Amino acid sequence: MIRFFRLRDGPRFLAVLHEGFYLDERAARVGRFRPVEAATVSLFFPDLIPVRTLTDGEGSRFLQLSYRRKGEELRLLFGTPIPSSPDLEAVAGWEALFHALAEWAARSGTRRLIAEVGGDELRLAFLRQVGFQPLRRDPVWAGSAQVVEHAFQIPADPEGFSRWALHRGPGGAWLEELRHAREDPLSTLAGCIRELGPRWRHPVYVQVRRETPEIVRALRELGFQPAFSLWRMVRWIAIPVPASVPEGVEAGASAFPAFPCQTYPWPCRGISRK
Repeated sequence: MIRFFRLRDGPRFLAVLHEGFYLDERAARVGRFRPVEAATVSLFFPDLIPVRTLTDGEGSRFLQLSYRRKGEELRLLFGTPIPSSPDLEAVAGWEALFHALAEWAARSGTRRLIAEVGGDELRLAFLRQVGFQPLRRDPVWAGSAQVVEHAFQIPADPEGFSRWALHRGPGGAWLEELRHAREDPLSTLAGCIRELGPRWRHPVYVQVRRETPEIVRALRELGFQPAFSLWRMVRWIAIPVPASVPEGVEAGASAFPAFPCQTYPWPCRGISRK
């Protein structure tokens, strides 16, 4: 069984916080997510921010996630502690927690669990162990605050801003390519970076869908360098769909529900609010 965060979980949560792993690379890099603040605010004001902190029945494992896309997607933010070695007992505990989470998510209409992590083997191996699979790999380039100064020296194309999503936080900025542009992307990328303002003094990251020659040339001209690969990992949730009774089947005959994707042998029974 897993349950929501309680006030008495605070000391135990703080004790294992330094062993935690961020499961949303963008939020971690730009500093937009702080585990302690999220757990505290969601405890007293659950409707203020879409973040939930879950733990197992003993309060030894914690997992933070947020709702996206009108509840159809749960995005993993932070987990603590994730085993650093193939400890069967530790992994089994996490597997049980994720099985219970998947069961609860299925009942609430959620279709997938999402984690986005840099390409380090530890987090990727852990996510695979608890039922995730790779969905996409995006290259990420990084630059210092000097790339903003370079951007101000390049004529901007304001009509191209919509090709990029800009996320900023106290620790940095992150640009995500939403749709690929066939023409030279330098002016549209520079224009979006200029939105940070001339006083920006933090790192800047750019996530691209694919490293075409035009993209690579624009990034290098602005002062970016290849940094890491961002892996989008997904665990699909089996949503029970009642099967219609075929013609010719007598009333009262057993009709089994049809599942559109793989189901799992959940040993736990959902989330408790007690």
